[in-house]
Parts: sequence; structure tokens; C-alpha cells
Amino acid sequence: MKRLKKLSVSDIRFSLDEEVLRPKEQIKRHSLDQIKIKELKENFKTKYNFLKAHKGFQRGHTHVFLGRTNKGKSALVQSLACENIVNGYNTLLFLSEGEKGDVKRRFDTMLSLKYKSIEERNDIMRRLILIDESDLDQATIYDPQSWVASLFKFVKEYEIDLAYIDNFSTCSFGDSSPEIQANFMKTLCATAQRYQIALIGVVHQAKSVAPDKELTIEDIRANSAFMNSPSFVYALNNFCNFEDQSRRVLSILKSRLDGDIIGNYYDLSYKKYKNEGFYVKDQKIDNKIAKELFFRNKSQRFTTKSFQKSW
Repeated sequence: MKRLKKLSVSDIRFSLDEEVLRPKEQIKRHSLDQIKIKELKENFKTKYNFLKAHKGFQRGHTHVFLGRTNKGKSALVQSLACENIVNGYNTLLFLSEGEKGDVKRRFDTMLSLKYKSIEERNDIMRRLILIDESDLDQATIYDPQSWVASLFKFVKEYEIDLAYIDNFSTCSFGDSSPEIQANFMKTLCATAQRYQIALIGVVHQAKSVAPDKELTIEDIRANSAFMNSPSFVYALNNFCNFEDQSRRVLSILKSRLDGDIIGNYYDLSYKKYKNEGFYVKDQKIDNKIAKELFFRNKSQRFTTKSFQKSW
């Protein structure tokens, strides 16, 4: 029988040191070479030029619309959501204010312009999941992370492509402390990225902002998380001193994917039909024209009663 070579303590120590020092091949999943490049592509078809500027709503990104109270934010997101379901996308709309029945009537009115059959309109509306606070787990509505988890149960169950929140300022955490608000927004953005859906929400302006001021990203009524965490921020501007107060100009305030489009302006076309109002299209306008509109609006502030009423 062959005798085994007797190893000394020093031989064993040398072998162990050699094994420890020997470089091992391993996949570093956080290293840059392991991270996939996400190409900017058109994820969702749209007719709106302000969305085409960055190829539409983007999966995994959060989009925020800033606007004044009762100046068309809800009408805009509902018009966008209606376009989504017509194009075949599963869409979720969370209401923090308003009645579900009123929203259904608006969607039915918008769809009736193109689809005369009630059955066809109902078939399209099945792609829209409409929920409010009462549909969430009531035991979790006071904790931001649990609230988001409760909301995304619907996202998972109905295989949602786009989710709308109308709106941030009036949901459970609208008047919370800055720390809770920041936790809420960061959790929302991170969860939307994990689920790879497009998340869209609206937010009010700060109460101190004058009614004839052009809205900027600093005018968001919340802490810095609401301007820093989202990938895209838009402002829906109204003109309180114009004789025709239905005019709306949208500006792009932030874009993580294409900085060249920041500062672009778009004139939105508003349509009224059967006592319901919604947006049907938009058109890019020159920056000088937009600035002239804001200047004219502000220059009339002391000559119109509308300014005094709105202020």
C-alpha cells in the first residue's frame, strides 16, 4: 500500500494561503459591464407632441404634471389614459378625489366621439382599472411603503402597463411631514422601476404662487423629492387674465433622458362635448410666443376682475 506523504504544518499553511490568494472568477452583478443599456424607444403610441418629444411615456420612469387647482390637470391625465386604453394598454387610474361615476361618464363621452356602440365602448373601458382609497388595504393607508404595496397589488393582478395617480397632493400623504412625503415618492418611483411600468401623477402648486406666474419646477407643493425623484416633470399653465380662460400651455420642466427638450412649450387644444371637457391634441409653439402669452397675462393683472377673484 502506497504511503501518503506526510505534510508539515508549514506546508498546510502555505497551501491554504495559496488557495485564499488565488483569484476567483465571479460575476459582479453591480459592475458596469453587467448592466444593460436601456434604449430610449417608443413604448406607448401617442398623438401628443409633448410626449413624442421623448418618445412617449417611458417604462420604469415616473412622470409628474404640475398645475393649479381646478385648471385641467385631471382632464389632461384622463384624456391621456383614454388614449392608452384605446391603443390597447392596460391602464390603472387611482383617484384621491372625485367620484368614480363622474370619471366613467367622462370616459364614455370621450369614447363616444369615435365609437357609437355602447358594447364597443364598454369593451374598451374594461382595460381601465379605476380605484380610490376605499379599494386599498385600510390597515396600510397611514404607512407610505404599505400604501404603495397595496396599490401595486392591482398593478400585478391586472398586468398594468401605465398607472396614473390623481393626485399626489390630496392622497393620504399630501399633508404629511417632508420626511414621509419623500419616503412616499421615492418608494413609488422605485416600485414603478421594479415593475417596469410608466407611472404618471399630478401635483398642485405651492399656495404662495401667484395665479398669473409661469409655473416652474420649484413651485411644486411638496418637498424636493417631488422634483428630484421623477424622470419627467411638466407644467400645465393657465392664463387667469385672458378673456378666454380655457387656454392651456404645457411646458417641459425636466427630462432625465433628453435635456434638449427642457423648456419646450406646447399649446393644448381643449374640447367641450355634452358638458364634459377634455384634451384632443397639442401643438409645439415657439418659446418667444409662449413668453409673450405670459407677459400679456401678467400685464393685465390690475385691470381685470378675474385676477382679484383668483387671488
